Amino acid sequence: MQLSDKNECKSITAEEFKNLVEILEIGLPRSIAVGVSGGADSLALTLLLNQYCQDHSIRLFVLTVDHGLREKSKGETKQLSDWLSSWDIELHILKWIGQKPIANIQDEARAARYRLMGQWCKDNEISHLFLAHHMQDQAETFLIRLFRGSGVDGLSAMKKNSEFPTAQKSNNFPKVYRPLLGVNKESLEKYLLNINQKWIEDPSNNNDKFTRVQVRDLLQNNVIKGFDAARLSSTAERMQRVRSFLEEQTILALSDYVSYSDFGYASLDLNFQKNLHEEISLRLLSKVLKTIGGRDYPPRHKKLKALLNTLKKPKFLGKTLSGVIMFQVSKGCIIFTREPKGIPDEINITKLKTYQWDNRFLMEVGEISGKVVPIDESVVKYIVRVIPDIKERFLAIFDHHQLRDRVLPSLPCIIGDNGKLILPDFLLSELNGANLDSFSAVFNK
Repeated sequence: MQLSDKNECKSITAEEFKNLVEILEIGLPRSIAVGVSGGADSLALTLLLNQYCQDHSIRLFVLTVDHGLREKSKGETKQLSDWLSSWDIELHILKWIGQKPIANIQDEARAARYRLMGQWCKDNEISHLFLAHHMQDQAETFLIRLFRGSGVDGLSAMKKNSEFPTAQKSNNFPKVYRPLLGVNKESLEKYLLNINQKWIEDPSNNNDKFTRVQVRDLLQNNVIKGFDAARLSSTAERMQRVRSFLEEQTILALSDYVSYSDFGYASLDLNFQKNLHEEISLRLLSKVLKTIGGRDYPPRHKKLKALLNTLKKPKFLGKTLSGVIMFQVSKGCIIFTREPKGIPDEINITKLKTYQWDNRFLMEVGEISGKVVPIDESVVKYIVRVIPDIKERFLAIFDHHQLRDRVLPSLPCIIGDNGKLILPDFLLSELNGANLDSFSAVFNK
């Protein structure tokens, strides 16, 4: 079945778009941002949003990324700027600086766009970023993930609103909104034709060496009844409901079987194995590994399944996975701590008031200048000169030498420019009477 011909498809209207935005429940922010490439989808979204923002007294910031991958990109950016100027819209151009990839180009370019737009929104205190993914994009994403063997989460494809796709756990990045996921691409093109607005055709959209282009051709040229963008997009939406339910069950399981410490480690009650469905058990392990390892993505399903099988054995001898060390200090309980070798050796914090360390601890450092380092053996030796019995004090905090020796190297401290050692407040508060300075640090549970 071939997708609808452009002549058979009606244009999206301003009223229909207004309803789509209202479904997102964004409220009335002072300002929002939208990403635009110059293609029909993003240009239609930009112009529809421009009208919506005018009607609701919202300031619209329009962002485009100049990837510098093609010779024509500079001219296309100029053309886009001219088009938007005719609508009294200012274009903010973000340039992708640095060495460009020679492989995996589309994925790398997509990551660069997110990174640049997300950082711009963060720097300018914009909490809403709109993107122009539409029904066909959703269907293509579903198929790509199906071919890669994804489970429920992958097949749920893209959400209409979601957290920003970054490992930086910070509330300062914008939420991402996709109001057009249920809208046919042709209706967006029809909208532009009706207002006499041209758009740019990206030649990479016709390059069949890219997986997404191959999938797009498959969708457009197949003759199987029901194998179309609308049906696949609908299936992805149903998968989102299943995913939401599974996530709710996982949250309940975490509260029952996992205990997170302010010191950045987790304790897992092994009774979870006999009381939880295997799917929830796997999701629980995934969540703990992501949190303790400071990772944006979980281990692959195959590795999670292997870990679950290992935990079912009578004797657990320890394991390392996804930047996390797992070991046992008492019967029926597994400890998860950050693997030290994946932690940055040192990071300068000059002029930084807040800092996200190892994507696990949010540090409030105020006017402190120096470098952040893990509390490794060299730092402990430094503290011994000030507090001779510090190892014994640390042991009293953690109750077990193995826990102490594994957790301490996963914690941050600061060595000031004056050479002074500064400890995180949650640690110093346990060292009664220790004559050391502290900074605020909170574990991202």
